[in-house]
Amino acid sequence: MDKTKIDEDLGFQEFDVKALRELDLDPRYLEKLEVIEIGALNGEMLDTTEHFEAFFPNIKDFLYKALEYSRKPNKTLDMDFLDYGIQVQEELGIEKDAIESILPYYNSYDSRSGKDWRNVIPITLLPAVLGAMGAIVINPNLVTSKYGKRANELEVRVIKSLAKILGYKDISKVGGLSIEGGTKGNMYGYLLGLNKAFPNIREDGLMGVKQEFKFINSQTGHFSNFTTLAAIGVGRRNALRIPADERNVINIKYFKDTLEQCFSSGIVVPTVLITIGTTDACSLDNINQISAVIDELSAKYPEMHRPHLHVDAAIGWAFSFYNNYDLEENKLFFRKSVIEKMFSIQEVCRSFHLADSITIDVHKTGFAPYSSSFFIVKNKEDFNTLMWDSGDFKYFNPAEFQISPVQYTLECTRSASGVFATSLALKSLGIEGYQTLLGAGLQFTEIIKDKFREMKNVAVVNENLGFTCLFRPYPSFVTNAETLIEKEKFDPEFQESSKEISEFIAGFYKYWKMHKSPDIPNVDFVACAAWSQYGDHSYEIPSWKAYILNPRAGKYIKAFIDEFKALRKEYENHLPKENLDRLRKIFA
Repeated sequence: MDKTKIDEDLGFQEFDVKALRELDLDPRYLEKLEVIEIGALNGEMLDTTEHFEAFFPNIKDFLYKALEYSRKPNKTLDMDFLDYGIQVQEELGIEKDAIESILPYYNSYDSRSGKDWRNVIPITLLPAVLGAMGAIVINPNLVTSKYGKRANELEVRVIKSLAKILGYKDISKVGGLSIEGGTKGNMYGYLLGLNKAFPNIREDGLMGVKQEFKFINSQTGHFSNFTTLAAIGVGRRNALRIPADERNVINIKYFKDTLEQCFSSGIVVPTVLITIGTTDACSLDNINQISAVIDELSAKYPEMHRPHLHVDAAIGWAFSFYNNYDLEENKLFFRKSVIEKMFSIQEVCRSFHLADSITIDVHKTGFAPYSSSFFIVKNKEDFNTLMWDSGDFKYFNPAEFQISPVQYTLECTRSASGVFATSLALKSLGIEGYQTLLGAGLQFTEIIKDKFREMKNVAVVNENLGFTCLFRPYPSFVTNAETLIEKEKFDPEFQESSKEISEFIAGFYKYWKMHKSPDIPNVDFVACAAWSQYGDHSYEIPSWKAYILNPRAGKYIKAFIDEFKALRKEYENHLPKENLDRLRKIFA
């Protein structure tokens, strides 16, 4: 691979804004984005960090080689040899040979170039990478401050900083943990609710619970909303999933009716789990409305346990960087459509402080490396429900150390890499830096949605502001895409026709995957982009999905759209005439 080309993708050369100017982005915004591109996303800071080369003299060469392998066509997994592991020689190894031997396994997802729009795997800030690397070299364990020392202190500081960004009012009461992923955060949300509702459960287990209970979550939520219930022994059948409305957010009326039915029937609801930034639509459940319903019904049924409100904000936590952004001033010169939709984001995200606990993934929308996740609780006293006595530990006495998370965590080994990575990311960018970097994804996504709307034959499924564009490509002869998607959502008599349309859309996706150019970004196909708004809300409407957070993605938008149009015409020409005629009747 051309090393100059790798240089360009890694960002070691001058930031090229020509393609982004063609997207009609404000030049004043691009100036701010260029500062981040040169400083935090590329290698300039490697050259300006004192003594860096003494510790990592070959970091650029290693990045070149790793990236080169990541760009190779995806190699089929060699399943025949998985039973045998890797070859480990008998004699003392040579470092260079060891590195060379594992390089082929970097053949993976390409997160740096901006050519992969498939999922929430963002480009990483190199300062955050260095933070993670430093923690790995020093290797503290956050089990207690005996082994973590000031790494434990930094964990607390980072959690307090994140809580401030989220908008919690009394930071002194906030607690939290660095965790290995959002699924663990959702598990903690369920466990805190369960232990608060049934204080004896630690000793007696679920068999000691005589009262019926149900968890409540959203139809739009991540699959961990129910897999974690299975993991803690509750089972997914004990979850009541609330349907989504036409905006892909939890239906407030259904939620209120469900919670009241539980309370009136004497059914305990340990935890209500909602989502800020759903995986596909990037939609935001309304924390304020959900909290208000819980308050109202808890007052009406005072004998019932007040549910623990957990927010899965693994993706959407980063919107809180805009909580204090002056939309009138618009100092970063965002596009008009972004500013218009930012009002609703601020309305929701300024209510984060109402959540009893929150899951956030800095490795998703915070540009830190895996894994940089945190579980944050409004009141650290909630951890008392999980607390073990010092006498339960035979290897050391947690009471002897200043910080002892081991007394209430689910694991005895917690890496500090995510803590250091997050700390360096926050300190390197600051609030305005994050607003600028996230703003690239928000604006790119609005641009591609606008281009689809202009075509009249592609329906944008998620109109909300976010980092994802869900779109249903209808045949090229269609002229009323916006009307059709509404019909698919709301008209039960159109369901069979909608299924035929979905077959066309899925077939086109397969054709596109086979015939797309190598330099055109990859996008995903999702089985459910929206649900029917009739009957039991179970009919699922699939779509294509573009996730466009990477600031280097914008320069590929025009090429993607041009080839998309051309390949759709090719696909239609390959279809049997009777298939197209049937589709024309549906769209007539």
